[in-house]
Amino acid sequence: MTGKRFARLAAAVAVCLLVVAAFVVQLLGGRGSVPGWQQLRAALGVPLQTEESAPQTADGSTVVYVLDVGQGDAVLLCQDGAYCLIDTGPAEAEDTLLYDLDVLGVPSLDYLVLTHPHADHTGNARAVLRTLPVKTLLLPLWQPTADETADWPRHLAELAADSGAEILTAEAGEEFPLGSGKLQILQGGSEDADSVNDASLCTLFTAGDFRFLDTGDAEADAEQRLVDTYGPTLHATLFKAGHHGSYTSNSPTFMQAVRPEAVAVSCGLHNDYGHPHRAALQNYAEVGAEVWRTDLEGSLTFIWQNNTLNVETSADSADFAA
Repeated sequence: MTGKRFARLAAAVAVCLLVVAAFVVQLLGGRGSVPGWQQLRAALGVPLQTEESAPQTADGSTVVYVLDVGQGDAVLLCQDGAYCLIDTGPAEAEDTLLYDLDVLGVPSLDYLVLTHPHADHTGNARAVLRTLPVKTLLLPLWQPTADETADWPRHLAELAADSGAEILTAEAGEEFPLGSGKLQILQGGSEDADSVNDASLCTLFTAGDFRFLDTGDAEADAEQRLVDTYGPTLHATLFKAGHHGSYTSNSPTFMQAVRPEAVAVSCGLHNDYGHPHRAALQNYAEVGAEVWRTDLEGSLTFIWQNNTLNVETSADSADFAA
């Protein structure tokens, strides 16, 4: 075999192997030892946004980043140079999360909010506290029963205290300033909750006419309490899908009260739970909400400027860069 023929054969084999590898990642990424696209991106140093594709935001604009951390939640609020991170995703997304925060130029966090003690929301809380200065750690009221297995990451309180962060148990009705906006506590946990999900810290971030609602993993009972308490004032421009788009959350009554312009579903590709569920997607459709998904479109960037909501995705950025 001549050198040229051997080189062509080797190139063809390499292409085939790359195609097979891409197929495996697409089909099985995030399961077991197979990395997902976001994990590969972080390992290879591919940025969340390229310089050309990053959103150009003006002073006073509001940006919500729903970061792709696989099967979990991590939402970054940015207002006038102030930052709030709501949840930190699962531990296996540590490199991805820290890389994204670095690329986005986050120097410190005014608030680190942990909605409830499940590992897909708190998995990188300690890593964030070790990496970034955090002014305030906001936690819900949570009184676990004797047989409850959910708990905060080990030594979380000690690490937060050592880092200089103030630790607060949030209560319904409290408000925390973030730039020219404010983070309102709608539910600060619940002593009456039957599950840790229903004890989720529920927050409403407002800046001007923009409203972003995050209910953690709160399910139908907690949603009904919110409807009974706040009614149509739950309306939001952007809603982070409850419990990753589960049918146990996102109830029709609740969605009719929220009536969001857009819904961001944070879940892993081909996740074992089937998120987002068909019933939840149907409930979003019935209120006319546009649905965006991290499992299909990667990290989501929502920009509120001039009373208009625009959306960019890391999938769009990758296409642009290509």
